Amino acid sequence: MRPGLIFKHASISTLAATLFLASAALARPAEETASLSGPAVMAIVSLADQRISVYDAEGTALRARVSSGQTDYETPVGVYSILQKKEEHYSNLYDDAEMPFMQRITWSGIALHAGALPGYPASHGCVRMPRPFSEQIFPLSRIGMRVIVARDDVAPVEISHPLLFKPTAEPTPATTQIAYEPQEETASNARPFDLDLANWPERRALRETLRSAAAAKTTEAEAATARADELKKAEKAKASARAKTAKALKRAESVKRRADDRLTRAERWLEKAQSEKARKSAEESAEKARVDAAEAEQKRAAAAELNQAAEAELARATEAFATAEAVKTAAVSAAQAARRKTLPVSVFVSLKEQRLYIRQGHEAVFDVPVAVAEPEKPIGTHIYTAVNFAGDGDDVKWTAVSIGPRAPGEPTNPVRRKRQREAAEAAPPPTDLGAATAALDRISLPADITARVSEYVWPGSSLIVSDEAMSKETGESTDFVVLISGEPQGGIKKRPRQPPNYYRYDPYYDDYYYYERRRRPQRYTPFFSFW
Repeated sequence: MRPGLIFKHASISTLAATLFLASAALARPAEETASLSGPAVMAIVSLADQRISVYDAEGTALRARVSSGQTDYETPVGVYSILQKKEEHYSNLYDDAEMPFMQRITWSGIALHAGALPGYPASHGCVRMPRPFSEQIFPLSRIGMRVIVARDDVAPVEISHPLLFKPTAEPTPATTQIAYEPQEETASNARPFDLDLANWPERRALRETLRSAAAAKTTEAEAATARADELKKAEKAKASARAKTAKALKRAESVKRRADDRLTRAERWLEKAQSEKARKSAEESAEKARVDAAEAEQKRAAAAELNQAAEAELARATEAFATAEAVKTAAVSAAQAARRKTLPVSVFVSLKEQRLYIRQGHEAVFDVPVAVAEPEKPIGTHIYTAVNFAGDGDDVKWTAVSIGPRAPGEPTNPVRRKRQREAAEAAPPPTDLGAATAALDRISLPADITARVSEYVWPGSSLIVSDEAMSKETGESTDFVVLISGEPQGGIKKRPRQPPNYYRYDPYYDDYYYYERRRRPQRYTPFFSFW
């Protein structure tokens, strides 16, 4: 090899090393704050700045550099929530790659996790963060926490509007007979969707009261389910017995028909007999046929009686099971309704579909048409989050975050813009409060919907308003996933949606546990089945 060529390669290697060190320096987290004042309520990922900001209810933020999806595997701009958390996780798509402190936001494989930060988008769709930062925020987040991926960084602003739900007044815990003993919440005993209510003892007591009520309803539902299962087995046994008696009756009827046929032939033979000997023989055959027919009739009648009794028993068992099943359905519905009172509610208004959707606990509840003024005019994408209680606990504090559209002619990969280099550590601009308010002004909600939703407004509840439809990523065991059209979505399009492994409510422990199941088609329940 020529010396010049060696020198050229050495220069390229040196330049690459220099660029790597420079990008590694950019990847260091911004030490704007040492810690949050409480649990995290929201995370905003800026693709242009390659930065994540994790906010608490007071608006304090922890920020760090990130590495999002590379070209063709871009992390899609949109609205997500945390679906699953695992401290130790390995990719099932990319050579069992390590993904420590993984916080999943789609079941197709996009997550927040610790990883290499070269200073530019380099992942297959995930958002890589510094390991110390990932470890720091892991215990601060909860299942269901909102995650927003935006092109340009933006900060949440406090907002007040008549459309934003307020919690319905509940009876004070003092009027109940359920004892309440405060228990300190830690990262180890906190549940998915749990709320930090240390500053709101009455609401905290109310939550425990509601949980106790939900546990009682769940116990009733379990007893009703066990009774229904028992009666179902009894019905199955009676059906099996009825099948046997029906089969025995069918055989007896067949024997009776053959005996009648023999008797008919014997009587015809007797009528045609000419000689005395033939007549005597025919009479003997006819008499035997009569005896056989009589015996066959007796057996048929006995079989018919047994079958009739079995049918009556089966009818009684079926009626008992139907009654028990109705009781079970009502009890399960009551238990679900009671449990829902302890969970935040998510509302999504789609301008494209002119519909309002409700989800709770990562489960679909119902959807109804909604009126949006000037439907031909874009409304944007706005995320309103109830971050904490306000007043005496009879109100909630709402914040707004708006995702702006990509300007015409703007490159699809915003991270290469000069602004990202010059203002990497600058504080993000606040959300345009006027635009966020104007979007709410255009929406009209039916009074009954507002009343129903208000029963479930806890911190963590949200209202999403968007031009977009619900993404196909919204399904079983997810909150709403809304992707912004016109933005690269390679990180999702190149990933098959995996069957969800998720946290499911365990009525025995009034808690959530990790549960694995096959994917089922998305179904919305009837309007008032749970509400």
